[in-house]
Amino acid sequence: MRSYGQYCPISKGAELLGDRWTLLIIREMLFGPLRFTEIEQGLPGISRSVLASRLRRLQRDGVIERTEEGGGYRFTPAGESLRPVVQAIGDWVATWVMQDPQPAELDPELLMLFISRHVRHEKLPPGKTVVAFNFADDRRRFWLTMERHDSSVCLEDPCLPVAVTIRGSVRELYRVYMGRTTLSAAIDGGTIELDGLPADRRRFAEWMRWSHFSPTVSAAQTSRH
Repeated sequence: MRSYGQYCPISKGAELLGDRWTLLIIREMLFGPLRFTEIEQGLPGISRSVLASRLRRLQRDGVIERTEEGGGYRFTPAGESLRPVVQAIGDWVATWVMQDPQPAELDPELLMLFISRHVRHEKLPPGKTVVAFNFADDRRRFWLTMERHDSSVCLEDPCLPVAVTIRGSVRELYRVYMGRTTLSAAIDGGTIELDGLPADRRRFAEWMRWSHFSPTVSAAQTSRH
């Protein structure tokens, strides 16, 4: 990005974070340290050359650094201090701009990645817990494998017992994840179904943290009503 030629923190910030993809790379790094391919996974549509260029710029500006092993990236102290900034931007958008997702925004793989990052690991039972996702508007199936220390999304059947199976549309689960509706309201309305033992169905809501912005989205909707 070319300089605005202004001695102003806002213009300097726009020069640093205003390039296409840069703020989304910062969003991904909130879940770091991450390897190049892990950052790329959360940014469908970005080219590898653009991602490499943006990472070099963020390194040069002191926002991120290579991990000691040399295989990934992590925030510097300056990058860590961006966490409340990103949260504030997202909260503003969630309060004043956020609407239901548009068809072009309904990416089930990205949704599953988001969900996997917001698991309440401390609420899980010992061992591996598997949740299957069957989307009515997408032929693929997804499995979320969760443990006390990690979560991963599988595109192939992990051949493990499934505690809960979720059936519904990608759109409706995005709405639940983002706080546009609640899981209980979606179930009561018949747009999402949960199959499994009654105890596991009850616990499922405890396992999921949903988006960091969902409380803000929900509060904004309540205030408008």
